[in-house]
Amino acid sequence: MEYFITASQLRTASDWNRMIALKLQESSSRGGGDRTMQVGICTEVGNVRQQNQDSCGYAGGLFVVADGMGGAQAGEIASAIAVQQLMRLADVSEGYPEVLSEAIEAANATVYNMASADENYRGMGTTIALIKLINGMVYFAHIGDSRIYLKRGPQLTALTFDHSVAAELVRNGGITEAEAQHHPQRHFLTRALGTDAVARPEIGQIAAQQGDLFLLCTDGLTGVVGPDAVNHIMEHGSGVQSMAEALVNAACEAGGPDNVSVIIVRITEADL
Repeated sequence: MEYFITASQLRTASDWNRMIALKLQESSSRGGGDRTMQVGICTEVGNVRQQNQDSCGYAGGLFVVADGMGGAQAGEIASAIAVQQLMRLADVSEGYPEVLSEAIEAANATVYNMASADENYRGMGTTIALIKLINGMVYFAHIGDSRIYLKRGPQLTALTFDHSVAAELVRNGGITEAEAQHHPQRHFLTRALGTDAVARPEIGQIAAQQGDLFLLCTDGLTGVVGPDAVNHIMEHGSGVQSMAEALVNAACEAGGPDNVSVIIVRITEADL
């Protein structure tokens, strides 16, 4: 069954985001999370935007962040639809990584068709970044500039590469990473969920190890807090929830020009 949010349900997206955030925070504060995983989450509107168009979700070893785009509340709706549809993967434990692509394309079709059918939602879309843990393997996927990092020991490694004009220039050798940080088109996405008929996600997998920290975040964090600072905060955090809150606080202290959302998952021995 497909899930839609109509104009008469505009409040649903905000209420759902707050509910998910609350459940994640309660889970982390109990020292648990999904099964035995330790989970921390924090999401803030920032210092400039009037509404939070990010969405987050988690269940069954699945973790998702999404950063919506579009006028009025369209971006908030796009990200909420995407996350709720992808939550179906929480109950799926076989067929990876192929089922990731299928689920993402299904979510893409829902957002795209809704935007095509209603001019109020025309052009809306969302980034996504997700991980799914199954039998010691972490499958990950992303579209747009929301990122996934792995912190293993002292090292922080990016598992994703932004789908943006500036990032593509870096990938092709046109500019350096330092130049990309200030490039005028650094926020111009080359891919997003729901803006085209085909989503084209990038998908990968990695064997998890005990103590691994997986960070999923929207560009409200990475746009103003560099990887070295992110690594330092995670290195000195006392727990995953405190790490998530510290990262969001750092983004807000750096100006908070965008919504910022963070999920951190620590892998324990029982998860492997």
